Parts: sequence; structure tokens; C-alpha cells
Amino acid sequence: MINSEMVRKLKEILDPELKYVKNERVAAVLVPITFDLELVMIKRAKNLSRSAGHIAFPGGIREKTESIVETALREAEEEIGVKRENINVLGYLSPKEVVEHRIKIHPVVGIVSSKNFTPDNYEVEKILVDDLRRVLKSRRIADWGPNFECAGELVWGASSRILDDFYLRIVKKFGSVDEFFSQESSSQH
Repeated sequence: MINSEMVRKLKEILDPELKYVKNERVAAVLVPITFDLELVMIKRAKNLSRSAGHIAFPGGIREKTESIVETALREAEEEIGVKRENINVLGYLSPKEVVEHRIKIHPVVGIVSSKNFTPDNYEVEKILVDDLRRVLKSRRIADWGPNFECAGELVWGASSRILDDFYLRIVKKFGSVDEFFSQESSSQH
């Protein structure tokens, strides 16, 4: 369960300021974490022209009039049905480049207070919810880079690089994923 200690730990490993990288195409994703310390991802619909069927975070291309955070919140509302007022932005992870699409993705980490998810039927095949600790501990290094597993689905590519940044920050600051979660479990008893 999320508590003030876990929020403090999350804020310790996240960047408090956005490291905005100017690029011709800028995107933002929300890395949603529920009150039950679950990670929320999506399986993109098979009919999409880009990244069809991939496991991803809710997100998309920034519109000229909006900020990175506004983009992440708008896309989360569109793709998983979570209202902006139900998301508490905690901080940011490092931007990731997707060279083949000439896009720079800016990850925004937020606590989602509602688990009443509704997938956008055009863009999202299904919403995946899995224990954050389990997802982070599923980390494997393959020839093409790090990958993870979320709700039985393989996470690779830009989404796995975002998760790997999160994982490495936790390990650097706390020594291990288990140590990061240790206060969380002991405070429940």
C-alpha cells in the first residue's frame, strides 16, 4: 500500500524538475502507480500504424499548446480513462529517444488514486496492472537490451528502457528492489 514513506522514497529517486529535451517530435508518457503499488501499462491495439501490439505506458505526441505533464495526463485520460484530478505527479525519469520514429519520450511518474480503468477501444487492446515490485524484479538483459514482464506480457523497447531507468535509480539509492520496498511492507504490520 502506498504511504507517505513510499511517496518520499519515490520522490528521492525521481527528478524533481523535468529534463526537457527539444526535439522535432516530443512525446510524454505517464508511468502510473496505484495506491496498491501496482504498475499500470497498456497493450497497444493491433490496428495501430506504430508499435501495434506493444506493451507501453499511456502516452503520445505533445500538442504545441501543452506542457509535457499536460500531454501525459491527457493521454492517460484518453487511453486508460483516469481523470487528471486522480493523478498526483511525483517527478520524472530521463527522456528516452526512439530513433526510428525520431521521437523523444518524456516519462512522468504519478500516483493514480482511481483503479477504475477504461481502455480506449481504438488505441488500447487491454490494460495491464501488475505488482510494481514483481515487474521490477522481472528485469532481464537480452541482446537488444533490458526487458521486463508485466501481467505476463514482455516489455521491451522504449518502455523497457523507461522501466530500466526506474530500476537502476532504485538500486543505486537503496541497493536492491527488495530494500526499496522493505519499509513499505514493515509499516503495514
